[in-house]
Amino acid sequence: MPQTKKSSIHYRSIFTRLFFGILAMVVGMMVTAGFFIGNQSDAMLHEKSRQQLSQAAHSTLAEASNRVHSIVVTLQSFASTYKNSKVSNSQVFGIFTDLAAQHPTISELQLATADGKYVTFPSSPIDAYDPRESEWYSQALALSQQPAYVSDVFQFSETEFPKIAVSVPLFTEDGDTAGVVVAFVSVPKLSEFIGTIKIGQTGYAMIVDQKGTLVAHPDKNYALQRPSLDQLPVVQEVMAEKSGIDLLTLDQADYLAAYQYEPWLRWGIIVTQGVSEVEREVELLQLTILTVSLIGLAALAVLLFGFVRKIVNPIKEVQQKMTAFSNGNLSLSMQVQTNDELRQLADSFNRMTGQIGSIISKIQHVISDVKQVAKHVEAGSRRSHDVQSEVVHVTEQLSHEMDEQQTQITEIHTHVNGITQEMNRITSLMQTAVGQNLESRQQTSSASDSIQQLQVEMVKISEDMRTSLLAVSAMKESMLDISDISGMILDISKRTKLLSLNARIEASRAGQAGLGFGVVADEIGLLSAQTETATSRIQQVIAEGEKRMEHVSHCMQTTDTATLEAIQTLQQATETFTNTVQISDTLTGQFQAIDQLSTHIHQHSQLILERVDALSASALEVIGGMQQAVASNQESLSYSQQFLHDSGKLTFIVEDLEQEIRFFQTTKTPSA
Repeated sequence: MPQTKKSSIHYRSIFTRLFFGILAMVVGMMVTAGFFIGNQSDAMLHEKSRQQLSQAAHSTLAEASNRVHSIVVTLQSFASTYKNSKVSNSQVFGIFTDLAAQHPTISELQLATADGKYVTFPSSPIDAYDPRESEWYSQALALSQQPAYVSDVFQFSETEFPKIAVSVPLFTEDGDTAGVVVAFVSVPKLSEFIGTIKIGQTGYAMIVDQKGTLVAHPDKNYALQRPSLDQLPVVQEVMAEKSGIDLLTLDQADYLAAYQYEPWLRWGIIVTQGVSEVEREVELLQLTILTVSLIGLAALAVLLFGFVRKIVNPIKEVQQKMTAFSNGNLSLSMQVQTNDELRQLADSFNRMTGQIGSIISKIQHVISDVKQVAKHVEAGSRRSHDVQSEVVHVTEQLSHEMDEQQTQITEIHTHVNGITQEMNRITSLMQTAVGQNLESRQQTSSASDSIQQLQVEMVKISEDMRTSLLAVSAMKESMLDISDISGMILDISKRTKLLSLNARIEASRAGQAGLGFGVVADEIGLLSAQTETATSRIQQVIAEGEKRMEHVSHCMQTTDTATLEAIQTLQQATETFTNTVQISDTLTGQFQAIDQLSTHIHQHSQLILERVDALSASALEVIGGMQQAVASNQESLSYSQQFLHDSGKLTFIVEDLEQEIRFFQTTKTPSA
């Protein structure tokens, strides 16, 4: 009884878990699918509404444009008839009657000629006006590319309905301007056309011009007020000559609005539909999906209950057989009639019990062998433990020696690094010395060149001094000639003075007759005295000039001598600088040789350092290997100890297993 009760409770738990688990998965899948379908339906309905609004705006604009084009084609046909043949007023009236009947949106037709006269159907707008002053007249004549001119909404008077003018120019056979034919489209009739456009229950269309003013609306009275809607974002987009779809708020209600702009007409068509109407359609679709899902879920729960119950019944039998198997009864076998996984489970259970029975019999034979093996293993473990202890001791000694070698390698590495650093510093100093020597050589070469140039200049100065000495000698000779001439002049002056004295004596002898000759003799004597004075002064000046010339000549000779000595000194300096340059070149070559030797030494030091590093790395690897070997030996020693301990436990386990094997019943008894 206790076993049956336990099996029943277990059976009900499996059934409940399986049933409600599958049901929960199905519900989750249906909820996920419903949520996804609901979102997709929402998006699809919104996108469908947008497409419908966009198509409605496009079709409405196309219909309005087609109506205007139809009016334009009719007016162009009239213009062609008017150009090719003469048309009387009665014929014009008849044609206008047919045109008004063909186009219900036309409220009035008018033919204005170039002389200001006009014919109107059905009546004149006012008592008297000049159509040539109207905008539709001037703009029609100014057309270049458009087939006709379409005006903005206007009124002739406050008592008339607003209208739109569609005008086409008229020409004669010679190509001269004959006038303009115009059709006035009534805004209320245009609102009637707009009122026929329905989008759902709340959707409607309206027309606004480029200034944001309402042109046509399903509410005619509201359209006749022509309110300005330029504050609405959608209307602002139309005023910017754009097309698209956007949200619109009117009278505290949200609308989805599609708008398109026609550049030729300068109109914008806005088609709206209430957002609440679209949301109601979405809610209706979601409610339908929910109802279908609940009905399907209820039917699926009923089918799932029977299906799960059919699956769980064989599992109950398996549970009962497993309970008997846990009590040591290996003689039971399962018989399942279905060809599914449960049949495979029963076959696997039967094979398992058979194999376990054979295994237990084999275990009984093996237990005796295991006992003997455990004894041999215990003896071998003891011997292995002794050998591994000795190996661990030797390995630790070897590891200690490798540590000492590693310390010596580290010291060698440190010394080699010091040598390398010293060689690097010597190389740096030698490179600095070579640079300074090269700079000194360049300065010495520059000084040698300057001295050679100075020597050339000194030679030129010496030559100039010799030329000056020659000039001074020639001047000195000229001064001597001048001194001789001055002596001759002084001698002549003395003779003239003596002659004057004789002439004065002779004049005194002559008495009165010699007065004139006496005067001449006095003047000659005075002239002779002045000449003598001037000659004496000239001789003094010449004497002083000779002294100065001798001083200058002496100075120039001294300068020439000094110049020659300076030239010799410069030659010696030049030779000295030349020797200095040669010595500098020799030093540079020696420095370069020392630099090359230093480089070779540095390279060898680097090679030694690399080899020391390699040796150090090898030593570290050996040390690591030794440490790993020590660790492995220690671990092996611990395993050996554990193995020795486990061999004793194995003997105990084998004995215990032998007692447990006796618990099983291996005689096969098939179940009903």
